[in-house]
Amino acid sequence: MRADRGRVPSTRPAKSVAGAPPAGVLEKRKYRILVVDDDPDILMLLRRTLSKAKEFESDVVVAPDPKVAMEMLQKQPIDVVLSDQIMPEENGIAFLMDVKERYPETVRMLITAHTNVGAVLRAVNLAQVHGYIEKPFDPQEVNRRLEEALLRRQERVRMVLINVSRVEEALQVVKEFEEKMTKAPKEVVKVGLTLAFESPVDFNRFTFEVFQSKRSRIGDVHVFEGKFHVTVTLRPPEGHLSAS
Repeated sequence: MRADRGRVPSTRPAKSVAGAPPAGVLEKRKYRILVVDDDPDILMLLRRTLSKAKEFESDVVVAPDPKVAMEMLQKQPIDVVLSDQIMPEENGIAFLMDVKERYPETVRMLITAHTNVGAVLRAVNLAQVHGYIEKPFDPQEVNRRLEEALLRRQERVRMVLINVSRVEEALQVVKEFEEKMTKAPKEVVKVGLTLAFESPVDFNRFTFEVFQSKRSRIGDVHVFEGKFHVTVTLRPPEGHLSAS
């Protein structure tokens, strides 16, 4: 079975409709972001990181636990909730599940330790998070992932993706792209490939497979319009030099 490859969008900038920003551009306004973590140092670090973001303007508020965070959500509109996974009273996935039920339009993101793939997959399956960020933090990566999540909510569309129905089919698509990377120009340092699964079981199996790969890396996972999306970042092999 062949992958159903999505349409590649036009390279021309989209026109604004009724004052709306062009496709791929965030609305110019201040986004209210709630960070939930029991570690005061993490709260301070993320508040500083998000407040200095060049990709968007933000008003960052913090909460030391899910109970305080839910009280804040009840009192004021929140665009994004960033929650740590491991907290004393309630874990981040359970909290984000509650946010999903009460405030489904709020962007939900999980903060987790590096390579904790189990927590990431549970968050996608149960809380249908829009993305995740890893500790230790890379400020640019944090802001980039948050910008992508806000754009998805704003536009309600993924511009380029590949629909796959089985794990074997998805792995074959990745293999084909890895082979193409051996012939890529030397200026190409990485390529992002987004795959969409209808089955959470196949999504989980595929993600575990890629986490074990040396040349591919999971860049983003989220649920969108009923499908489980995973972005794979591929890099050329070490010592690669294109003949072109």
